[in-house]
This record gives sequence, C-alpha cells and structure tokens, in this order.
Amino acid sequence: MTSSATKAASGRIGPHVDRVPSFAAGHFGVELFFILSGFVIAGTLGRTPSLGDYVVRRVARLYPAFLVCSGVTLGIFALGGPNPVGITPGAALAGLTMLSSLIRVPPIDPSHWTLTYEVAFYALAALALIHRGPATDPGLRLERICAGWLAAAFVGTLVLPVRTLQVVVLLNLPFALLFVIGAMLARLAAGALTPLGLGALAAAFGFTALGPAVDYGGVGTGFYVLLVLGFAGTVLAAATGRLPWLGGAPLVFLGAISYPLYLVHQILGYAIIRALEAGGWSSGSAILAAVLASVGLATVIRYAIETPGQRAIRRAFDRTRSSVPDTAEPARS
Repeated sequence: MTSSATKAASGRIGPHVDRVPSFAAGHFGVELFFILSGFVIAGTLGRTPSLGDYVVRRVARLYPAFLVCSGVTLGIFALGGPNPVGITPGAALAGLTMLSSLIRVPPIDPSHWTLTYEVAFYALAALALIHRGPATDPGLRLERICAGWLAAAFVGTLVLPVRTLQVVVLLNLPFALLFVIGAMLARLAAGALTPLGLGALAAAFGFTALGPAVDYGGVGTGFYVLLVLGFAGTVLAAATGRLPWLGGAPLVFLGAISYPLYLVHQILGYAIIRALEAGGWSSGSAILAAVLASVGLATVIRYAIETPGQRAIRRAFDRTRSSVPDTAEPARS
C-alpha cells in the first residue's frame, strides 16, 4: 500500500491497537464487479421487451437497497460516526442521484463511487433497445455500441486530461474496457458473438496493457493483464457451467446479499471497529464483529427491503402498463 493510501486508511479506521493484515490489492475486486455488470446487462437486454421495462428493472434493482443503505450511512454520520470525506446535507442529496462523479461531489459512502459508472453504462446499453428501422437483435446493437464506445474512450484517453476523464466517466478507458469485456463475454457464452464483437473483445483485452486506473498494491501492468484475463475466464467458465461449485448454497447466499453488503459495509464497518477498539477490543475481534454485523444487516436489507421493493416497483409498472388503452402501441418483443 502506498503511503498516501496508508494514511487514508488509518485516518478512517485507526489507529488500530494491534497490527492487522493489509489487503492493498483488494480494490481490484472492482474489475471483476464491472466485468460481471457488463455480462449481466448484455444478457438482460435479450430478455427485455422494451426500453420502459429496462429502465424500470434497473431502477428496481438499484434504488430500494441504495436508499436504505444510504440512510444507514447518513444516520451514522448524524450520530458522530466517521465521515471521511465530510458529507454535507447538500452533498447527501446530490449523492442520492448516484451521479456523484459527474457532478463533482463526494458519494455518500466512499464505496458508492462505482455507481456512477454503473448508471452511465446502463444508460449507454439502453440505446440497444431503441429501434431505428427494422428490428434487430439488441445484442448485435450492443456490440456496435461497445465497439464505438471503446474507440471513443481510447481517443479520449489520448487527448483529454485525466481529471476530465474522471468526470466524463464513459470515456474513462480503464473502466470502460471492463464493461465491454463483460458484455462481449455474454455474447460469446450465448454463441452469438460476431466478428465485430470479437474485435471489440480483443481490443479491450489489449487495452489492459495500459495498466489499471489505480494500483495501490503495486502489482504492475503484467500481473494486471493476467488478473483481468483470469477474471474474464472465470466469468465465462461459470456462465458455461464449468464451475458448478459456484452454485453451492453459501456462495449463492453471498451473491444474493452482495449488493446491500457492498453498499453498507464501509462506513458501518469503520464505525464498529472504532467503537469496539475504543472499548478495549483487539483489532482482529473488532474487524470480525464489523464483518458479521455488515453481513447481518445486508441480509435483512436484502430480504426485507430489496426483494420486496423490486417486486413492488415492477408490479406498479405492470399496473400502469395494463391501464393503457388498447389503442396504444403494444410493447415491443
């Protein structure tokens, strides 16, 4: 871990009373997360009958858990818990849009920074559901979108300053290429990848040689390329049934709660660790307690808030759609 990263970590959760393991390269989990997002959205497009369905499903997927987890974080701030970036009421309201990077305000919880990239990719992928002329496969349109996006991100990297790329998130090549890899892997797994998509996939893998956006662990470019290849291979193998052990109950459970766990773990974990260490707990015990509390709360949010919220939003949309007069244009299929 770099000195700046070490200082940031100690300022947020320390000082620890004991030495604790350092996972300086743990942030590379974001690479796997973005690849999976691209894979899932590419598969979703083929099962989505209309743009309206797509938007509602994305809102239902993201917002119920996000609003509750943001409320938990803001509640911790109100009680005097760690507020590493100094979130103000105005920043909190802006953070609820999930577009913090675009509007240059800190996210409510530091881990929420990825959501701007997610939402931007979702919006770009939505173009595949807009029909122009004869209906075509949305997956094929997504290939064209990804090829153009990758080219634009590459050019943007050449001509735009880093600060601008961080704000115009779709042109941030180190992250854009990960979504493209995931989306094209979904096409490959479905046996539908065209030469254009194969070229986009090859180019995205090639661009990993430019190195990661952030390398706190100092793993280097060569290892990073192998890491992304490994993530991509794992996703493809799992999608094609070559890793059946991933269907085990513990991993399925962790997958089910992964979104609320991601949203809620950081500030909650910091607050628990600080409080317990101040009360005399060892660092290891405090960290374990923080993990268990985060998993427990994420489980409650998943089954009491996230799943019912998704169903309620979708039912409301279905009722609205069913109330449209028969003369309206039917949903595309």
